[in-house]
Amino acid sequence: MNLLDFISKEEILSLITDLIRVEGHKDTEKRESDVARFIKNYFEKEGISTEIDIIEENRPNVYGYLKGKTDGINLMFNGHIDTIPGFTMDYPPFQPFVKDGKIYGRGSADMKGGITAMLSAMTAIKRAGVDLDETVMFAGVIGEEERSKGTEHLLKINIIPKNVVIGEPTDLEVSIAHKGMEWIEVKFNGKSTHGSRPHEGINAVYAASEFCKLVREELQPKVEKQEFPLLGHGTINVGLIKGGDDPNIVPDTCLVQIDRRWLPNQTLDGIHNEIKEVAQKAVNIIGGTFEVRAMREFTASMINAPHSIKEDDELVENLLDITEDVTGKPKNPVAFPAWSDAGLLGNHSDAKCVVLGPGNIVQAHANDEFCDIEQICQATEIYFNLILKMCK
Repeated sequence: MNLLDFISKEEILSLITDLIRVEGHKDTEKRESDVARFIKNYFEKEGISTEIDIIEENRPNVYGYLKGKTDGINLMFNGHIDTIPGFTMDYPPFQPFVKDGKIYGRGSADMKGGITAMLSAMTAIKRAGVDLDETVMFAGVIGEEERSKGTEHLLKINIIPKNVVIGEPTDLEVSIAHKGMEWIEVKFNGKSTHGSRPHEGINAVYAASEFCKLVREELQPKVEKQEFPLLGHGTINVGLIKGGDDPNIVPDTCLVQIDRRWLPNQTLDGIHNEIKEVAQKAVNIIGGTFEVRAMREFTASMINAPHSIKEDDELVENLLDITEDVTGKPKNPVAFPAWSDAGLLGNHSDAKCVVLGPGNIVQAHANDEFCDIEQICQATEIYFNLILKMCK
């Protein structure tokens, strides 16, 4: 069965062009609602069962279904319908244009290219009149660029598929693992006094400085010795230090905020305990006390955990075979360099997840964001063939 007998490349290009024009980000009053309505209208026009699921005001998930004969969802295409704002892009962010075989615009790579391929593949299956044994679902989810409330909602209401393809940009590589992301804040508490009598106080900035020195000299090498297949080692980065009021006051507090990328063979308690051990060493040297907390206000409430799936899983093997056929290039599993909603679905349910989509992660959030049009068409064919392979 040939994809292009049921949907043309011109239709696919038209769809992503229209999708990019619809804004859906934290700086617009309607948030993701216009994008969700656009997708719902598209599905309705194609005769595909669809619904809106309102999570917060102006923040709905949108679903589409190709129903099979059995209960449950065998295959879910999961795509986040939010983008980051346009910020200081090199061109008007929501006025897409084509140049040298690429479509430019905010969200083209992250991840409206992937969503376009998902919608187009399901449309082609519907137009072909394929009689499915297993149900296929599209889940357009809110908020992945913030706290992943859309995918968390799927878990909370028990929409649990057997298999999931996350359409983040992977250059059509089959990505089976990624690191977790934990933001950690360490607050050092000292004793304030006049700057002319520093020995009567406890300088919290000195404690924080000692901590940062120990992170760089002791903890970072330890982190880099622990590895996981495809992912290599985790990372630790001190991204913010804030303390003190005036030069003539010994500061009694200082905050240090850390980005910690961790591996599937590590635990959240373990990485927090490593931080606490180093913080304790710092206050043993300088004095004072410390407090450690996870910065949950900025991350997924269900934890931005690592993800991995076995190379011999049926979903992985099918995608490797199909992707190699479509692209004509030998394929092996790879790691995804960023975080994705696979970290939620794969850790809080029995769903098997793979990250695979058109575009390069380097272009995600870039000022010249673009996605290769041929890759979008190839992703459509990959998704189309995966439906036929796993649901018919």
